[in-house]
Amino acid sequence: MSSILPSNTLALDTQQLSKLKTQSQQQPEQAAAEAARQFEALFIQQMMKTMRQAGGESEMFNSNAMKTYTEMFDQQMSTEMAGKGIGLAQQLLHELQQAPAGIKTK
Repeated sequence: MSSILPSNTLALDTQQLSKLKTQSQQQPEQAAAEAARQFEALFIQQMMKTMRQAGGESEMFNSNAMKTYTEMFDQQMSTEMAGKGIGLAQQLLHELQQAPAGIKTK
């Protein structure tokens, strides 16, 4: 059975999050892998945002439109990077699989 969420999306809205939750009940291993990949994408996106802030703002490109474009670009780039992986999702998934059976995660 194929994944409910395409690998190039993030569960940023309630509909996608609901699909991921449904998938976790039907296919827990695939849902855990998808959640780990999405966490990696969000981590990369936050890292890119922090790097941009550390570099300072350019007066030439300091507009609301440019900020919106930059946020959308960073989101897309982080999703693409997480699709190829930097190893964080694999490590997180490994840790989730190693969790004791008696401990439930929310």
